[in-house]
Amino acid sequence: MNQITMAEALAVRAAINRLMNQLISERMNNSSTIIEKGETAEYPSRSVDVITEELEAVAADYRKLDLLMAISNTTQTIPWNGTDITIMEAIEMAKQIRSDIGQLAHLGARKKLERQSSRGSGDGAVTLFNVALYDPEAYQMQARKKEREVTKLSALIEHANHSAMITFDASKYMD
Repeated sequence: MNQITMAEALAVRAAINRLMNQLISERMNNSSTIIEKGETAEYPSRSVDVITEELEAVAADYRKLDLLMAISNTTQTIPWNGTDITIMEAIEMAKQIRSDIGQLAHLGARKKLERQSSRGSGDGAVTLFNVALYDPEAYQMQARKKEREVTKLSALIEHANHSAMITFDASKYMD
């Protein structure tokens, strides 16, 4: 049986998913037609049964490939911070770091002290300030550091995806 890299598997899985969506749409489009009373329905070149069989085969390929990819992602490792972690853990870590970067960047963009509004009028007017209870510049630096970290982690994942092999016949979905 043929072998493909995980990088190829990602592209093949996306292609299979698109094909499944096309087949679902084709099946629905070919499932009925509107005619006037007394007319004979014109049948499409591919019947609902034929499309359903093809869809079931393609869906089985998708499930098989998805399982093989999951197995690979839980067995293949990359070096990270002095230890080896699975690709699955690395992918989740990258998602979490990216989420954290967004929050850190937002906190880093704030001003230490910012006038909000005035309350009241005349001699009783009070000016309100929003005071950051942390150092925004430090959080901005943390965001930049984590951005470099996640870029490195993503590169390691990408490298692993180009070297990890899985056994799957993708000839129906790619040349």
